[in-house]
Amino acid sequence: MRVVLVTLLAVLLLAAPAAAEDRLDRAAEGLNASPLYVHPELQFLLSERDRQLIVQHLREANVPYDVKVVAMPSLQSDESGGEMDRMLWAIDDRLFKGARLLIGVDQRGNFTLLQLRLERDVDVPFEIEYGPSGEETPKTIVPRLRAVFQIAADSEARGYSYQRDRPTEPLDPLPEDRPDRDSDEDSDDESAPAWVVLLGAGIGGLFAGSILWGFSLAYRAMRRLSRA
Repeated sequence: MRVVLVTLLAVLLLAAPAAAEDRLDRAAEGLNASPLYVHPELQFLLSERDRQLIVQHLREANVPYDVKVVAMPSLQSDESGGEMDRMLWAIDDRLFKGARLLIGVDQRGNFTLLQLRLERDVDVPFEIEYGPSGEETPKTIVPRLRAVFQIAADSEARGYSYQRDRPTEPLDPLPEDRPDRDSDEDSDDESAPAWVVLLGAGIGGLFAGSILWGFSLAYRAMRRLSRA
């Protein structure tokens, strides 16, 4: 019975990271079949018509190298650690190697562009990469992507390749992976020990009692004087 419980616990602990990695595999498989992949959780962000328009605009732009668009929500439990650029690198690892512009769309409608092995100068303005602030950002995804495709098609070739440095610093541990002892120690550092609190309360009580006792003696003395 104990062996069964230990095995079940191990399966549960490994299930979440494995599922997180599976979503990157599914995204790569989707991008191998189509230039656009939309995660099921972000289908509300792009309607079926929007997706058709994105693919149509990309074909009409006739970009002379590979362009992929992936709409994915941030997730800290996979190898991206909730960072879009890490996620794009991880997806590129799962795709064929070639000159590529990989465009990530997050749940807020913002873009992250990753130029990979690309000897082109693709300079996308800030207002196209991030769009208007507030609730209007998701509504402009399609026209902003169309603008990116056109900029990518018109970009000039150059003799060297520029791309972002791949993040190499370790990810922060997930909240459930952090030891509880740290939070206990923090709380101990910020609050006084219980015996100090009790001692202070006792001393304060004695001080208050002595003051009241002094007032009581003075009141009795005044009454005696008034009677005399």
